[in-house]
Amino acid sequence: MIKLYPENFDVAIDILFTDSDGAALTVGQVNAVIYDDEDEKVMDFGSITFDPADGKATITIPAMLNVLRADEQSAARTLRVVLSTTNGPVRRTITYIIEREVRLEVMNNTFMTLGAAEVLARDNPRLTAWAAASADTKTAALINAYSHLGRVQLRYTKELAPDATIAEEVIIRPGAWLEYTKDDFLALPAEFRKAIRTAQLIEANEILADNPYESRHRAGVISETVGESSVMLRGGRLELGICHEALRALTGYVYYRVEIGRA
Repeated sequence: MIKLYPENFDVAIDILFTDSDGAALTVGQVNAVIYDDEDEKVMDFGSITFDPADGKATITIPAMLNVLRADEQSAARTLRVVLSTTNGPVRRTITYIIEREVRLEVMNNTFMTLGAAEVLARDNPRLTAWAAASADTKTAALINAYSHLGRVQLRYTKELAPDATIAEEVIIRPGAWLEYTKDDFLALPAEFRKAIRTAQLIEANEILADNPYESRHRAGVISETVGESSVMLRGGRLELGICHEALRALTGYVYYRVEIGRA
């Protein structure tokens, strides 16, 4: 599914070091080039710096490359990546769309509509940055927050079937939301959905409260995970990519166990 992003924001894309079967790749070098929708080269990023222990490389397309021309309402950007592995080059292509006026679509770029977020916000007077923001800014923040939450590994328990004695647990791994439709999401347990939406709203408020140029994973940075992912590891500590209050809203649902395989 091609993702939609507001123009003039950084877009950070995680390229995972796994093959089509999910097996880990040993990667020595990552090169990336971004193209516009006329297949014209916009920028050659050259060799990307990465930590092999992370099992991925994060490529950030800066906001200045995601600006529309005056006569454009939307445009595509295509990132072409080459992973140099022990078994030869592995190529990845990721396309996304930037729009002047971004439309919120449940399970395309958000867990809830703007209206649903406004209703939820009435119960939380601490969301001062949200209350002061314009509708367009709130929309961009919700999309940003949706991307952040997509990096968090979650677990919920299915409702117990009448003929069952043990409730089934379901793990939603980072990147797995890409496979969920709106109907799939609405079929999840109500309390789980409410926790996710609350976390998205709180994270959006945090994004609006921060300076977008001071933190790559806050306002101004929109992230997309390609394939099955894992939590980010930075500076030797566990980094889930969302603020503390949003994480608290997900209490009981965050699944911290991470299995990392090496080729």
